[in-house]
Amino acid sequence: MSNPAKAKLAHKRAEDLRLTIAHAAHTLFVADGDTSATVERICETVGIAPRTFHRYFATKEDVVLPLFRRSEQLVRDVLAKAPLDADPAHVLTHAFTTEVHQRQSFDFDRTFMTLMINTPEYRRRWLEWGEWLYEPITEFLAARIELGTDPFLRELPAQLVVQTSRQAYTHWIVKADSTDFAEVEAIMQRGLTVLFTGLGAVTSPVAHAT
Repeated sequence: MSNPAKAKLAHKRAEDLRLTIAHAAHTLFVADGDTSATVERICETVGIAPRTFHRYFATKEDVVLPLFRRSEQLVRDVLAKAPLDADPAHVLTHAFTTEVHQRQSFDFDRTFMTLMINTPEYRRRWLEWGEWLYEPITEFLAARIELGTDPFLRELPAQLVVQTSRQAYTHWIVKADSTDFAEVEAIMQRGLTVLFTGLGAVTSPVAHAT
């Protein structure tokens, strides 16, 4: 018979190692200012063999996925805990920026975001991360705004929310004269406010029982 507790522990250890490897690559990429660090160098930093790396990651570029999964979960947590009467633009801005605030390593994070956005292989993973968030954002909005049942129209606001976040972070990395993270938040908040103002013209709030 299988041992559920043992299987759960093995799974946790595997996930912890995946994240450890991801953090090592993360640190090397930022220190180097590029993503050229080899699998062998990443493995040397962690103290594992390349075959162990490939047990967890199909390609080197996949090494950032545990970091994006962690970010996804933080966004989900913020959205799930938000009061129904909270301003959606404020909640979503907080959700998309809370991880950077938790670390308080703005220059480090800006360098990493620059590499992710400007390197095609990694940019694809970053774009996939945004797609993972369509479902929780749609659920968050559907509890507050009547989105209807048409699948395309129902998910469209979430796609626009993610795109607004992407544009705010892209602005942060291309504005070489501005490293203030508060600017990212301000731009995102304004963009989402415009989005929800327009959305309000074609939708209505969801009625909640008191």
